[in-house]
Amino acid sequence: MWNGEYANLTKMLGGKIIKIEQGKSAGINPFEIEPDIKGNNKFLNINDKVAEIRSLMATICRNYGRTLTGTENTEIEVIVNQLYAEKGITTDINSLYERKGGKLENGKYAVGKIQKKMPTLSDFQKKLKERGKCEELSDILVPFLKGNSLGIFDCESKITSSEDIICFDMSEIKDEFTKLYSSFVILTWAWQKFVLKNREKKRIIACDEAWLFLKYKESAEFLVNVARRGRKYNVPLFIRKSIY
Repeated sequence: MWNGEYANLTKMLGGKIIKIEQGKSAGINPFEIEPDIKGNNKFLNINDKVAEIRSLMATICRNYGRTLTGTENTEIEVIVNQLYAEKGITTDINSLYERKGGKLENGKYAVGKIQKKMPTLSDFQKKLKERGKCEELSDILVPFLKGNSLGIFDCESKITSSEDIICFDMSEIKDEFTKLYSSFVILTWAWQKFVLKNREKKRIIACDEAWLFLKYKESAEFLVNVARRGRKYNVPLFIRKSIY
């Protein structure tokens, strides 16, 4: 929600409100990945994740009055694949986990599988800079890194919730691009954590002020892809205040 208009309804229905604020970690990582399904087989769809990150980078670049170059498109694909490969993450769903049970970094013990840490935007930008083929894109991403003004999503995913209704409150964010950027990343999280991880439950995704996605070709195509994938999983995407 953009202006807090769904807060009372969410509370009344027993849901959870997650506030997204500029300059604060949102606990949402755009590189998070969950098992997808094709036929009767579960797999990690790294190709779809590459497409998501490419669309995100293209949307960011549009705000700076440019599009991605051919080299940048290639480098995004190479780097995203490398980041997962370095963590031993493949299309095999078992590659998401370190081991069965054991001691965690916080000193606590876990029973069952322990999930690996996912790559982050800082990891992506660092590798982009090291490879030296896309210096301008590397510089553009600096404000989006942890500790900077737009570093909201340069973090590990921390959000866990058992509530059936989750509402993201962006009322503290004032400029349109930051709201578009936030909405984009939140939609990727909703797909990975709200849809793919809970396929046994019927889900609905509502996107407020979706007209912003139509400002740029890449973000508009991303919204359309989410809607198409939603139909595959019987998860309708409701759009509010679209431009016709």
